[in-house]
Amino acid sequence: MFKTKISRILSLLTAMVMVAGIAAACGEKKDVNAPAVEAPAVVETSQYNSKVPRDTFMVGTPAMNGDFISGFGNSSYDLYIKTLTGGYADTYYASSEGQLLINNTIVKKQDTKVDATGNKTYTFTLHEDLKWSDGSSITAKDYIGCILMYASPKWAEVGATSSLGEGLIGYNEYYDGDTEVFAGIKVLGEYEFSLTIDAEELPYFYETAWVAVGPICMASYFPGIEIVSDANGSSFDGDITADCQRISQTERFAPTVICGPYMFVNYDGSTVNLKKNPYFKGDWNGKKPSFEYIVQLQVPSETDTDMVLSGDIDFVGGTIEGAKINAAKASDNAVAYSYLRAGYGHLSMHCDWGPTKDPNVRWAIACIIDRNAVIDHVLDGYGGTVDAAFGMAQWTYAARKRQLDARLQPIAFNLAKANEFLDKSEWAFEADGKTAYDSSKANADGTYMRYNSSGEMLVINHLSASPVVGNVIESETIKNAPMVGMKYNVTHGEFDDLLTNYYYGFELGEDRFYNTFNLASNFSVIDDKYDGWHSDYFGTWVNANQLSDPEIDRLTLAMRRLDPSETEKFADLWVDFQVRWQELLPQVPLYSNEYFDIYNSVVKSVPTSPYANYCDVICDIEKY
Repeated sequence: MFKTKISRILSLLTAMVMVAGIAAACGEKKDVNAPAVEAPAVVETSQYNSKVPRDTFMVGTPAMNGDFISGFGNSSYDLYIKTLTGGYADTYYASSEGQLLINNTIVKKQDTKVDATGNKTYTFTLHEDLKWSDGSSITAKDYIGCILMYASPKWAEVGATSSLGEGLIGYNEYYDGDTEVFAGIKVLGEYEFSLTIDAEELPYFYETAWVAVGPICMASYFPGIEIVSDANGSSFDGDITADCQRISQTERFAPTVICGPYMFVNYDGSTVNLKKNPYFKGDWNGKKPSFEYIVQLQVPSETDTDMVLSGDIDFVGGTIEGAKINAAKASDNAVAYSYLRAGYGHLSMHCDWGPTKDPNVRWAIACIIDRNAVIDHVLDGYGGTVDAAFGMAQWTYAARKRQLDARLQPIAFNLAKANEFLDKSEWAFEADGKTAYDSSKANADGTYMRYNSSGEMLVINHLSASPVVGNVIESETIKNAPMVGMKYNVTHGEFDDLLTNYYYGFELGEDRFYNTFNLASNFSVIDDKYDGWHSDYFGTWVNANQLSDPEIDRLTLAMRRLDPSETEKFADLWVDFQVRWQELLPQVPLYSNEYFDIYNSVVKSVPTSPYANYCDVICDIEKY
């Protein structure tokens, strides 16, 4: 059994976060509500069909929630800013092809050694020309300080969650506060440090994820505090409690001096302005960005593609709606670039509270939604259904598609099946709580409903922040839910409200209201199912569905316990996981699809992939 504590982070729009992005920032504090950077004058010519200046890349996204350092639940769109400001300095990076590779722009030399007890030490020597955006040097202490901070109980006390340091010798003792010395991390020189994986934690299928680490700026995060490092490990030489509190209240919302390609300027609640970092050395290929400014702004989902076509913005990523894709393809002013998705859209359910704590109710909900209606009205043919928690671009799906198809139950629209599931639940009665529910009496008016023995009506409350998908779900449930005795209420709200209710519903007490949510999950290179599904995370935001199941626990740990070379065994266990997951059905998988990134024709190319968003390839993007 792994010695893991509740610490491992999930990226969240329920999306899995890529390994890059641990790094943070340092320097003078900036006002979150400071005026926006004054943009150069708008240029409009027949050769340049855009209202966006040539030195600016303007990206439209849904709403952000304003968390711009790691440790706090956030959407994918906040993660873009984290990557642009705090990414690129990690020891490893995730390639567009889905491989975790050594970052040679950062790491000058890397050695690996296994001792007699089986402990495995990775030693990293940094290039000596790495700089923070204020011109100061990035050193080994900044990397060791990052682990000491993120694994510290002081960081957890301010509400942060992190996996950094997990798997290394002494992690549990340090995380639990039993010692102030983290034994498995050492500063060996100004530009050299080592990380030692505990033999008891090996093998681990994603081993290098435990040594993929970026820096924090010690001089700003912890002014006056040094790192003490010797043969026993590393520690801070003072109390970091107040500094962690300050970081969670300031740097979290407005990172200052950074190590990524862009510096944070401001965020006004809807728009983030970034400016090029003059000291950025380059990405993993040594390339630097071409744009002086990045502007990422909230735009209405109904008109985001229209704004690209009109030249008001340069780029919209992850488009799934067929109408938008077809409009972009038909226009001379835009390019629609596609790739299969390493993820899926789903109707996600809380499994610890209300009617959806019963798998029978969850399966009934799956049976009242015609997923083909979602595909027809939303995707317009650019995708298909999946029956468990996977995406079409994942290597495990490609390797085990035949076995998966043979073992999974097809999830199909079937009102009779929905009634069968509900008859096995507590919601099997008429209003008196005694008379058995008779499905033949159901009607579209919803005047004959299901109740439990306490006389409580079967009511599902759904929160949607996606008008297109949410509208289809609403039309399906309005039509079909009454026919199985279910009242299904759909509320359309803001995305940040959805994230709060989805991730932190277990904390809301009497204010808890919603059972279901329509969302999407994207998987990173590190598809560790322990993250998000193991019961170690039950009662935390990381296990957003609040699922607890011994078999899921067993399978997620068995997958982790494989050597990185055991890909066949991993794929077999992955299928077993999908089968058990489907039996419990904490989410109704709606679709996996092609993603289309739509950009204005003044942009040469945006070489995104299932594992690389625009922020990951910003150094490869240029305008004509």
